[in-house]
Amino acid sequence: MNIIRNWMLENLTQTPTIIEAGVCDGLDTDFFAKSFPNGKIYGFEPIPDLFNQALSLNKKRSNVVLNQLALGESTEIKKIYVSDRFGKKWGSSSILKPKDHLAFHKEITFNSELEVKTVNLDEWCENTGINRVDLMWLDLQGMEPLVIKSSPKIISNTKYVYSEVSLTETYENVIIYDEFKDYMISIGFDIVFEDLPWQDAGNVLFQKKN
Repeated sequence: MNIIRNWMLENLTQTPTIIEAGVCDGLDTDFFAKSFPNGKIYGFEPIPDLFNQALSLNKKRSNVVLNQLALGESTEIKKIYVSDRFGKKWGSSSILKPKDHLAFHKEITFNSELEVKTVNLDEWCENTGINRVDLMWLDLQGMEPLVIKSSPKIISNTKYVYSEVSLTETYENVIIYDEFKDYMISIGFDIVFEDLPWQDAGNVLFQKKN
């Protein structure tokens, strides 16, 4: 985590527009807000317990806007599989049904489901008046490629994408990293660095060419 945070401090402008999807408890949001007080951070978190934690942590941040929404392919109501770890809500909840995740992370369970509102990112950005993004920070438990593919307009005007990637079928029908990587390259992104420390997943930073 220190690698990507140091990279952001060195490479982002002082007034970045950041979209963070999969805010969880808001700790990364807090880092963005403190590090870039003149920027704007738009966060998405659909799980009520986690959203409230993030809201409490960042409620005094004038540069943070939190949305109790999930990013998806379209704007609709969807079922999400809710994750728990040792009795507390955890950041592994997904619209996709858990698969290999159950074997790799046995301490994390999915014992409940919840209906949440999903939004298409292109539609949301158009309605919000956002036409460019400096950094898109995606931690969507397998939905990252689908969100990107369904929002080509804002993705084409995004400088950096930092995304979680799946190395196995962590969730049913998830797009595996090799295919995801090929797609990102095909739409004009280069790989800045890969952080793949786990057998099932990791994170990758992509940069838009030119």
